[in-house]
Amino acid sequence: MKPFYDRHGITIYHGDARKIAPGLGLIDFIFTDPPFGHNNGNGDLIAASQKWRGKCKTKVWRTIKNDGPEANDLAQWLFAYAADSLHSSCCCCCCGGGGPDPQFARWSLWMDERMEFKQMVVWDKGKIGLGWHYRRSYETVLVAQKGKGKTRWFDRTNRVENIIRPGDYGIKKIIPQAHDHPTPKPVALAAHFIKLHTRKGDLVLDPFLGGGSSAVAAKQLGRRFIGIELEKRWCQLAVARLEATPVVKQA
Repeated sequence: MKPFYDRHGITIYHGDARKIAPGLGLIDFIFTDPPFGHNNGNGDLIAASQKWRGKCKTKVWRTIKNDGPEANDLAQWLFAYAADSLHSSCCCCCCGGGGPDPQFARWSLWMDERMEFKQMVVWDKGKIGLGWHYRRSYETVLVAQKGKGKTRWFDRTNRVENIIRPGDYGIKKIIPQAHDHPTPKPVALAAHFIKLHTRKGDLVLDPFLGGGSSAVAAKQLGRRFIGIELEKRWCQLAVARLEATPVVKQA
């Protein structure tokens, strides 16, 4: 399949990851943010909040494909694919936090069925989130490794915790604007995990690329990268962001 974008070791494909990823060969590391199944912008808390605030116009751009019950099928595909295609490293999968749907619990168990579940990292966003009871103020990153034994780990500080607090590693909550992907992740969040589990030149995959934060992080860190995104508009946004990111000179 012809790439949508292919420059400086960064490749983006426009299409369904389930059809494209199996032909890529072995991957060194996966960092991804798949649809959570929250029906984003389509009757969820975000849409309700916008309606209450009189900002219904934003509802159009906040929808995400495959963000209904089918998101669980995508997650199970991801974990099976990672178990088969990772060389010897980790899959770090962004996930929701809290209730009322215990998605993080299901996904953790599905991950453990296919790989060796390692950790659930809590990302404390540092601000009151959506909702009325127990307002949503954090998300999670589920981490599993391929095979038993030591994980590929390149931190030397022995100070990396399973909680990311506000401001840690330069990670800050993003409030998306009208031109953004509706659920963008900070570049620094992807960079944090990429640095922990890879070295320069390693191949990173994000099969649910969204607006391209993981691609930008990989380029900044001198990693090779493949991203796959179902919606063309987000491929275009990712390319624009990449073109504005300087190339890292290899040592």
